Order: sequence, then structure tokens, then C-alpha cells
Amino acid sequence: MNADMRFYLGIGCVLLLMGAAIFLWDAFGRMRTRRLIAFLPTSKAKGVFIGLVELSGTAECERGAGMIAPMSGRPCVYVKTKIEERQVETYTTENSKGERVTKTRTVWKTLKEEERRTPFYLRDETGAVRVVPDGAEITAETLVDKTVGRSAPEYFEWAGGRSEGPNSCGTRRFTEIGIPLSSNVYVLGKSRVRKDAVAVEIAKDETEPTFLIVCGDEEKARKNENFSEKLALALALLCAVGFGACVPGLWDAERNAIKIGALAGGGVCVALWLLRSSLDYLNSFVDFRRRVDQAKANVDVELKRRADLLPALADATKGLARYEKDVQETLATLRRQEAILRVDEAQDGGASATAPRLLALVESVPELGADKAFAKLRQGVVDAEDRIALAREYYNNIAENYETRRQTFPHSLVAALWRLPEAKFFNAEGFEAKTVDVDLET
Repeated sequence: MNADMRFYLGIGCVLLLMGAAIFLWDAFGRMRTRRLIAFLPTSKAKGVFIGLVELSGTAECERGAGMIAPMSGRPCVYVKTKIEERQVETYTTENSKGERVTKTRTVWKTLKEEERRTPFYLRDETGAVRVVPDGAEITAETLVDKTVGRSAPEYFEWAGGRSEGPNSCGTRRFTEIGIPLSSNVYVLGKSRVRKDAVAVEIAKDETEPTFLIVCGDEEKARKNENFSEKLALALALLCAVGFGACVPGLWDAERNAIKIGALAGGGVCVALWLLRSSLDYLNSFVDFRRRVDQAKANVDVELKRRADLLPALADATKGLARYEKDVQETLATLRRQEAILRVDEAQDGGASATAPRLLALVESVPELGADKAFAKLRQGVVDAEDRIALAREYYNNIAENYETRRQTFPHSLVAALWRLPEAKFFNAEGFEAKTVDVDLET
């Protein structure tokens, strides 16, 4: 083997090694995401708490905030378009005699590629949560996939009137994917407090690499990650086998040595995969237990919120009710006095002395709204109880998932090795069972 061949073979070895490392790392990430999808229970929009959550619902937008897909014309919250043209490409290569020859081939050349996304709301039966899709890994629905010739009206229209390339074959391919409004959406990401409102939103977080938006349901998301994990692992194994086969070739090794190198490369890749998978599996179980504890803590947070909020709402409502009662009693007294004086003054022709006071009092009294305050208090009680119920339901769901895995083989071996404690279902006791007294006595 000459020096040039050895040089190019060395570059190939480096590229194959890098490819094996990249695909193996991607497979590890896909495996983690797949386990998160399996472990985490689906939250309700009204019961979303700070941290990693998964939601299922429909994609909705505020009026005028959506986008119109340029090809399909459908309103969407995310759309990606791609326009390709089939062209003839000329290239040179060497034939079997080592002579340089010119050949042609047809390839797809990208004329235009555009991606647009906008924040949207994921809505379910309990409410809606804002989702900021920037930085998310999006799996969209295919809206348009057409290959047409010059006679089709879309040929120039969808390409924005773009003229053909110098070597065009007269064929263009139009692809459009998107998330239409009101379509089913699955989101797995980290929630945070919004900057513009007292509410939460799901957005990209630097501390949490997982952020998925899938046009579909949880089952589709799980299948996508499972397929991507296997594909990445297969590519990593292929690169590792190629690297193992190329290394002996640098020293003009025999065919048996190349075979042994290929087997060794594949074996190392599989060994690394099994080792990392085992470690990730152990860590994911411990992380699962931590999420169970976090879900229980969320219940305590909601109970504390109820204990602080409802008495304050009740005090404000009582104060407004007292004020309205005093005003109504004062107005009633003045009206009675005016009626009496009007009879007396009708006899002597005098003007009413209480009329100016009554008019001034009515003008100075703001709009009375004790009924609105009571309605707000009632809504506050309902919201607080709903959030507590959702927090308890979420905790029980994640505790059930955890216990199912902790008590089944081979998960039970991991639980015994790490001495992971049991997760008991939520039972209201003491502070949790105590209701908040709302006293509206004046």
C-alpha cells in the first residue's frame, strides 16, 4: 500500500471512529428519552408544576397568531417547507485503467427550505398551557409530498416563480410538514414560570436536554424514539465494524486480521452499549424515585397554597361585604329621612335638606361588587381543590408506575441493589386531611 492510500485509509478510520462515537451517543440519548416517556405519567394542563412534564392535548393559538402553510393552505403552529429540483450533474472519476473520465448523473438540488414556528397553547379538558417550541425536537405531520412536472400549476407557483436551473430535468419535488391547528399533540419538556403572567409554560431549558413536540399521541412518540434508538445503534455498530476492519489495513494485514479487527470493533461497540445501558438504567431508576418524591412535594405545595390563599380571599370578601352593608344601610336611612321631610316640606313649600347629602353619597360610592367578590372566592376554592386533586392524582400515578417496576423482575434486582424505598399511595392524614375554614360571618 502506497503512502497516499495509507493516508486516505487513515482519514477513513478517523471518520468511522467519530461516526461510531456520535451515533452511540445519540442512541444513549434516545434510550433516556424513551425511558422518560415510559416512566412519566401524563399531566393535566391545570396541574402542570415546575419541572419535567409530559402533556397530551390539542394545539391551539390565540386569534391571529397562527400561520398559514404556503402549500397546503392549512392553519398551523409549525410548518417546514422544502422545494427541490431534479438536475443533471457532471462529475469526473477514474476508470479501471486509471484514466479520468467525465460522467453525468441526476440529483435533487434544494431550491428553497424554510421553517417557521410560533408559541401555541396545548389544551385539554382542564385548561391550556403555553408551549414555546424554540429548540424543541419536532415530529410533524406530512401535509404535502408531491413530485410534479412543468405542466403542473404548482411547478412555478409554489416555488415563488423561481426559474429553472441550467441543467434542470423539468421535475420538482415539494415537501411540507407541519402541526395543524386543533391537531393532537404530545409534549415532553420542562415547565417554568412565565415572565409575562402568573402561569407556567413549557420551553427549552439548558439543564434538561429532552424537549419533544410530537404531532400525535404518546404511543407515537415512544415508537419514534424506539426506532431512532435502534437506527442510531445500528449505524454506530456499522461504523465500529468498519473502523475495526480499516485499522489492520493500515499495515497491510492479512484478510484474517481484517476480519478479527471488524469483529473486535463491533464487540467493543456492543460492550460499551451494554455497560452504558446498565449504568443509565440504574441512574434512571434512582431518578424515577426522585421524581416520585418531587410529585409528593407538589401536593404539599398545593396544600400550603390553599391554606394561605383561601383565608386571605375570605377576609377580603368579608371586608367588602361589611363596607357594602354599611353603605346600603346609610342610603336606606337617608331615603327614609327624605321621605319624611318631603311630606313635611310639602306643607310649608321648603326644599328637602337630605337631598344634597343623598346625591353626594351616591356619587361618592364606587360600584358595589360584593357579589363579584363572593364569586371570586368560590372560584378560588374550586381552583385550589382542583389543583390539589390533580397533584394527588399525578403522585398516585407516578407512584404506581414506580411500584410496578420496583416489584417486577429485573427491576426488583436494581431496587434491592440501591435499596430504593417503597412509594406509598397518597392518604390524607393530619394537615392533608384538614380543610381550610372559610368564615364569612361579619
